[in-house]
Amino acid sequence: MGSPGSITPADLPPGARRDFNRALHALHLEAGKPSVREIANARGLSHASVHNAFKNPKVPSHDVMEAIAGYLTLRVKDWGLDASHDDPISKELQRMETLWRWARDEADRGADPGAPQGTPEYTRGLLRGLSPACSLCDKTRELDRLHDIIGLKDPHQKKFPLTALRRRIRHRRLQAANPWLLLRLCRSCRRRHDAGEFTDQELREARLALDKRPGAARHYAAYLDHILLGAERVTDMNIAGSALAIIKADPEMDTFPYVLAHGAIKVDRTNGSLQRGRYPCEDEHPPTS
Repeated sequence: MGSPGSITPADLPPGARRDFNRALHALHLEAGKPSVREIANARGLSHASVHNAFKNPKVPSHDVMEAIAGYLTLRVKDWGLDASHDDPISKELQRMETLWRWARDEADRGADPGAPQGTPEYTRGLLRGLSPACSLCDKTRELDRLHDIIGLKDPHQKKFPLTALRRRIRHRRLQAANPWLLLRLCRSCRRRHDAGEFTDQELREARLALDKRPGAARHYAAYLDHILLGAERVTDMNIAGSALAIIKADPEMDTFPYVLAHGAIKVDRTNGSLQRGRYPCEDEHPPTS
């Protein structure tokens, strides 16, 4: 472990913890692969703390993560074309902070091994609300909450040759959990899906049909509330905009501002904003959630 280039990733299943660990290793590679001892000495950490941050499946403490990421970012000589006009070091530290918090949340609540990696709690809840039964056969008997959510191919995603620069940029970008690329299947349909019996078009049509079911806008309203309140972490606000479009298309939905926390927070879904203050409050929850 003391020589450069000898650190190998922790053995982790797909999920937020593995995403964080892989990002830490990618940053270490871009920083020139300094040794564990060099990092520890530079930041006043113990050799074991640095070693465990890279190798141990357990998520490191925030102080250890911050110290290691701070040192590695300073050693990166070329931040590539995505540096733009912003401070690339600050952006990278913020990204590592987000990945670390997701990993910590996953460790605290226990991983969901069935959902695609990085799928947040409320995104899973939205899908299960839209589809209380299997999205393809409409059966509930064979649903398994640990293995009932699958990811769909993104029809708009373009494929480019992964040059070294593109791989480096892709490592730095955080993909949002897109509920329109998820589907809920029973065990029988999951086996058929894994065997390739469903076409991509059939899967996409089944997903689009969920948004047309009665009451879909209510589930999206609750989902959007979690985004606005910061309970659901998304990096692409187009997701919030798409959810809002579904809410506003339902004439029964009330999109007027409402208050939470005994009038301390006013939530405005239409404008996608929060305001803190003292507002009249009759109910802790929005009437449409």
